[in-house]
Amino acid sequence: MRLTSGFALAGPLALALAFRAGAGDADKVQNSIGMDLVKIRAGSFLMGSPKTEHGRYGDEEQHEVKITRPFYLGVHEVTQAQYEKIMGSNPSHFSVKGQGKDRVQEKDTAKFPVENVTWTQAKEYCKKLTELPEEKKAGRVYRLPTEAEWEYACRAGAKTPFHYGEALNIHANFCGLAPYPITGRRGLDEGNTREVGSYEGNPFGLFEMHGNVDEWCEDWYGAYETRGLQQDPGGPRTGMERVFRGGCWLSTGRACRAAQRAKLPPHEAHYGVGFRVVFERK
Repeated sequence: MRLTSGFALAGPLALALAFRAGAGDADKVQNSIGMDLVKIRAGSFLMGSPKTEHGRYGDEEQHEVKITRPFYLGVHEVTQAQYEKIMGSNPSHFSVKGQGKDRVQEKDTAKFPVENVTWTQAKEYCKKLTELPEEKKAGRVYRLPTEAEWEYACRAGAKTPFHYGEALNIHANFCGLAPYPITGRRGLDEGNTREVGSYEGNPFGLFEMHGNVDEWCEDWYGAYETRGLQQDPGGPRTGMERVFRGGCWLSTGRACRAAQRAKLPPHEAHYGVGFRVVFERK
């Protein structure tokens, strides 16, 4: 598990505006438990990192991917309140009763991201959310994003290491003492998660795609299939570990890059790992 893993929005923002102008304004939905999700439209992008990207790992081989179907992705990471509403419990380290409670004293952690959840628990959450009467009536089926969907949504048209641009220092909740690039300006080291929406979102309207908590993806971890254009890739059919993305509150800037990949067995939890959900319509 990798956990050590100027503000330039003009390029990505221009791309995102063109993307939206060509397909109409992006739809935004609020579901029956108050969770906001935004429609991510179909499109193509370069997944992974170029060989010239500083700090890249060997499993980030760049390749062209086409997302052929639109999907709705959570604007925020699933919060502790949203998790407890569905699952009846809150496993979070940074919660009122969690082992990290001293770090969040006198803070309302209801809107902090849930963490310390396994991939299996995240999948069960999606299943139970789907089964709510109002969600069934709306025809919404919830799941985790695929690794390709996650990176496509994170980048929001950007080809740089972050949707913010080339650097990461004050823009996200991570170990700002190890910015990207490492010789650049330092940021804060909060030492814990923060309320979702604390940092500026990307051009698709998604928040904390870099930092705060890593986010489980649907896929088993494995080498990319890079021969030819990949359409809606879902990763290997079997494996030992599941992918998570985005970096977390204790990650270095390098580990928060859009192309960065990390993994854990599906039954293991970590206080740096949470998730956000996708829904498709029946």
